[in-house]
Order: sequence, then structure tokens, then C-alpha cells
Amino acid sequence: MMKHKIASLCVLGLVTGLLILAGAGLSLSASPPKATGGVGFTTVEDGEEVQRRIEFNAHEGDPDWGNLNYRDANGDWFRVDIQCVTVVGKRAFFSGPITSGSQDEWVGQWLLVIVFDGGTPGRKGDLVWGEMFPDDPGCKPQSFPDKPWPVESGNLVVH
Repeated sequence: MMKHKIASLCVLGLVTGLLILAGAGLSLSASPPKATGGVGFTTVEDGEEVQRRIEFNAHEGDPDWGNLNYRDANGDWFRVDIQCVTVVGKRAFFSGPITSGSQDEWVGQWLLVIVFDGGTPGRKGDLVWGEMFPDDPGCKPQSFPDKPWPVESGNLVVH
């Protein structure tokens, strides 16, 4: 009789634990899509290679939100207040106004960024692309307008 009670308690504990884990899994899967990362890449500007780095978190929601910090080997930098985010599969599209930066003419411009999550680690296929616009470009899904830049360091995740 005592063995039966102990076995029943063990089964009850196991079932309770599984239900708790299943509930946590359901709540995690319901989180809104997002893209996060910190990556380095190189572009060519006026025939010169320039090393660049962005760190970002972009969240779909109501409203969409996030931020992006940019800096490069020339000492330039800016910060973006992300206000539009669209995640489609392994790609994310996000944009927002530049709120501060090392170049006064950048402040008030809008940055559109497209990222592709090629897997972990980032050096194995992650891609980034970005461009400044005078007005809000939105964040509708699209192909890369130009050749994207391969991630050389760090990682990004679209999830």
C-alpha cells in the first residue's frame, strides 16, 4: 500500500512538472517576433574598406519598438529609435529615425535595415544591409536592394 502511494505521488509530481514545462513552452512560443544581434561587417566607401559594427534589438508589437547603435572604424556613430519592424522567416526589416550621431546631418534621417539569419555562428551566412532615407521608408518585406554585407564577427538572430 505504501509503495502504491509513493508511486502515485511520483507520477503526480512528474505530470505536474510536465504541465508546468508545457505551459512555459506555450508562453515562450507566443512571444512576438524579433531580431537581435551585435555584428561586424566591412563595406567599401570611395575605394576604401571601412569596418562597421551594429548592435540592435527590434521587436514586433503594438507598437513596434527597439534600438540600434552603429559605429565604424572612422569614429562615426549614431543611434536609431526603431519604430517599424517586420519579421518574415529568417529575415527582419526594421526602420526608425536617427536620434543622435557624430554627424549633425544624420540626425532626423531614417535608417532602414534588412538582416538575414543564416544560422549560428554569424560568420556562416548572416547578412546585413542598411540605407539612410530623408523620410520614413517603412519596413515592408523586400529583397535586398543592393548586395548585402556578410557578417564577419558576432551573430544576429531572427526569432
